[in-house]
Amino acid sequence: MKTWFFFVWMAASGLNAQKLEFNVSVSSDTLLLGNYLEVKFEIMNGKGRFEAPEFAGWNIVAGPNTSSSFSIMNGEVKQSSSYSYYLEANSAGMYSISPAKLITEEGELKTPEIFISVLPNPQGIRQHPKNREESKFFMDEPTATPPAKSKRKPTKI
Repeated sequence: MKTWFFFVWMAASGLNAQKLEFNVSVSSDTLLLGNYLEVKFEIMNGKGRFEAPEFAGWNIVAGPNTSSSFSIMNGEVKQSSSYSYYLEANSAGMYSISPAKLITEEGELKTPEIFISVLPNPQGIRQHPKNREESKFFMDEPTATPPAKSKRKPTKI
């Protein structure tokens, strides 16, 4: 009886399998020349062979940086892996990031093409890509420092 229950439970839990997702995100769709942006490709609830796009017209400042996570919470299994690149444009204009591919046992998935506008930057303004996780914890403005404690003067009794 216990064995039969176990097989029924395993079959039912297989029905709750998470759907494979393959997404792309960018830190900004507009960029000032001389700055860089982050492009992140994320694979959720699946695995496969990742093929990065060519990044034509871009200088790769850093990447591929990889990360992965795996969790089981209340019987729900989630896994993800990501590949991120930091890119810098060669000149002002409209640029595109061609689709990346994920080749799985079921077939091939592609991300959509992303368009980025790169504007001239005569003042040399520096921008930094905003990371979703960083923006929750860090502020661009420095925090106020507490006033320094004054030293006590010794008194004689």
